[in-house]
Amino acid sequence: MWLGTEDGTIHVYNCTDNIRIKKNKDKFCHSAPVLAILYLNNKVFACLGNGDIVIYSRDSSGVWDKTGFECLAVGTPAFPVTRMVVVGEMLWCGTRNTIKILNPVSKEVEDTIAVGNNENRGILAIVEAGLGVWIAQQGSSSIRLLHSTSHTLLAEISLTAAVSKMLSGCDDIIRQHKTACLRVTALMAVKDMLWVGTSAGVIVTLNLPHITPTTTKLQNTPPLQGNPHGHTGHVRFLTCVEMSADSGPRGPGFARFTTRKEGVQPGGSNQGRILVISGGDGYEDFSSSANSELAGREDSTNHLLLWTV
Repeated sequence: MWLGTEDGTIHVYNCTDNIRIKKNKDKFCHSAPVLAILYLNNKVFACLGNGDIVIYSRDSSGVWDKTGFECLAVGTPAFPVTRMVVVGEMLWCGTRNTIKILNPVSKEVEDTIAVGNNENRGILAIVEAGLGVWIAQQGSSSIRLLHSTSHTLLAEISLTAAVSKMLSGCDDIIRQHKTACLRVTALMAVKDMLWVGTSAGVIVTLNLPHITPTTTKLQNTPPLQGNPHGHTGHVRFLTCVEMSADSGPRGPGFARFTTRKEGVQPGGSNQGRILVISGGDGYEDFSSSANSELAGREDSTNHLLLWTV
């Protein structure tokens, strides 16, 4: 496990070690904060706060080479690369409101894609799903879909209506505030579905559209579906893990866990299922009445919400 820190250090640990009591196996030091780390083709790419991407390779004995790393100037100190995702054989690097397509073999930037016209809205998330690449920008309530090979903008989808519908049972002032400040905070593709976290605490899903090599525009925008289970505050992150046969929660359904280890576990079989996890402030049941006795009781408690898909 490679762990980057704000002081420019990359710590390398064995995955089986307890990092609280075991010293790191290796350490690489840089002069700028480590913003993202990605593994591809037996190399490790790390983007730094000074705009550089450093590339680590193994030496002839199979050990990571500390001193022989390569350094590419892809971003700038003012606008460093903050997101990296592998799309096909290329590395998509988000900097400012642009995506630079980096060839990991030639180490050359082969294309640059401008995402929107607002240079102040940096790239928040890049998610690859087949021939589609979903993009979320900082401070935006919309998501964009790009073609992975032609880099054409296929669709721009606003989440405002779907989120407003889920907030219809909330207090008027809270609803107006959350709608006015609405922005995307997390993005993830799992199986055939895109999951979108928002600043309103609402999680929106949509079925991934069918995209062919010749698609130039989506003919029909997939319908957005708000999830009745969400957070009182922002959705901080979305992630997923494959479930083993004996892990929980079991079967299709939903479970809620707080820092006080409360939870509900439906019964069933987990084989071949994926556990979707959202993290955020508080828990909100958007399908219940705004006058619920539980409303506001756990607004500041960190919650993990879990779904099996």
